[in-house]
Amino acid sequence: MFYLVETGKKRNPDVLVQGELSIFAGVIYFVVLFLPWLSGRSSAISGLTDPQDQVAIAIPMILILLSIMTVFGGVLHIVGYELGMQLATLMSAIAFFISVMVIIVTLFNESLEINLLLGPWICAAGAILGTLSSKLKRKLGSNDLIG
Repeated sequence: MFYLVETGKKRNPDVLVQGELSIFAGVIYFVVLFLPWLSGRSSAISGLTDPQDQVAIAIPMILILLSIMTVFGGVLHIVGYELGMQLATLMSAIAFFISVMVIIVTLFNESLEINLLLGPWICAAGAILGTLSSKLKRKLGSNDLIG
């Protein structure tokens, strides 16, 4: 069952900020697929080019799905559904896990002659942003103009 966050005049102003931040995070780890992730051969490998095996094909496809679902969750949250923020947070956490696993495997695998570049780090930062977006709330005091 879907529940609206708040209806009427007393809508929480943080909902818009949380939703926009989730959308921004989803866009970050979609765009990061076009940045270089690894180097060590004749040229740098971006997230979407030069697949060598099934994992190299699966990771970008999963990140595309996660980014779409995170953006969708942010839009649902802005519209007013609680499910939207839960969806965006979960998808961001999975994207963080994937990017950290790429970083760990690349750093600790000495048999690979591959260097880690910017892509996985930005993906991890964007995923952290998406995960923390649900916790972004302001304390409203009695002297605030928003009421």
